[in-house]
Amino acid sequence: METIPNTMMAWTKTLDETGGFTKQEHPVPSPSPGEVLVKTHSTSVCGTDIHIWKWDQWSRENVPLGTITGHETCGEVIAVGEGVSEPSVGDFVAIECHFACWKCPRCVEGNAHICENGSIFGVHINGAFGPYFVAPAINARRIPAGLDPGHASIQDPLGNAIHTLTGGPVEGATVAVHGLGPIGLFAVNAAKAMGASKVIAVDWDNQYRMDLAKSLGADLVLGKDHDVVAEILNATEGRGVDNSCEFSGSPQALANTIHSTRMGGYVNVLSVYGNPTPEVPMNDVVFRYLHLKGINGRKMWSTWDTMHALLERGAIDVERVLTHRMSIDAFPEAVELAIAGDCGKVVLDF
Repeated sequence: METIPNTMMAWTKTLDETGGFTKQEHPVPSPSPGEVLVKTHSTSVCGTDIHIWKWDQWSRENVPLGTITGHETCGEVIAVGEGVSEPSVGDFVAIECHFACWKCPRCVEGNAHICENGSIFGVHINGAFGPYFVAPAINARRIPAGLDPGHASIQDPLGNAIHTLTGGPVEGATVAVHGLGPIGLFAVNAAKAMGASKVIAVDWDNQYRMDLAKSLGADLVLGKDHDVVAEILNATEGRGVDNSCEFSGSPQALANTIHSTRMGGYVNVLSVYGNPTPEVPMNDVVFRYLHLKGINGRKMWSTWDTMHALLERGAIDVERVLTHRMSIDAFPEAVELAIAGDCGKVVLDF
């Protein structure tokens, strides 16, 4: 049995300023009833981590100083709390970062991802930019058969992409993906894997990621040199796409999604918007009978089931999206790389 240390060093949000992370000593947590203790294998840098690094209004309102952040993670279960029957010690797991109460009306109706009493791992409570963490056993999901453990931390963003896509039709549908960060790139890949008839990928000026989107199967890639709405309408016989997914957090991108989605189509938004707050063209939403939906997290557990089925048949090109691996000691450099955007997904190894 592995010896578990008493203390650990972990990247901690300590200062009320941009950046503001230091390595701090923390006790290694012990699993309470219903929890598991996980030894971290790797943790990815997420868009949420970028918001926290920039210390924007959303982050200041949600992240207590002294928090170990990081939530896109995987590792080995090394201890379990009272009452835990699965997963077992030795299992390799990824974490669903939305911790639910499982009692409120939203949880009871099957929407635990928007639990009224929920918390987000690595945001409201300590996360996984440290070598050990605890999580509810129900949130520790065994990795799919055949998945490289080195790829397992990407299930959080891939699940976000799939949840957003499935807010509308995918198989046989035309899909536009606005914003080609890692979630957007996974959405391009997943849309093709799920049978979309045409996938249009849109960014602004990140040629690195636009080229990645093309290599992942995008049929058309648009950027700042294009009239995005006109090009999408032209590619869809003037109708607009069936399903628009907005991942960029850009007010202009949100307007473009609404103006380029067909009558009665679907606009699914997974973004955090800063200033200025987007002005939503509601007359277009109303008179075009659009289904405008905010997306948060992953459905528990239908999104995970869909994602695992895609991973098990090798339909997701994780290796292509996962462009950089770095040591956890290079956490600040990894976040700066993700902000610069000359990358796909950046993963930190322990």
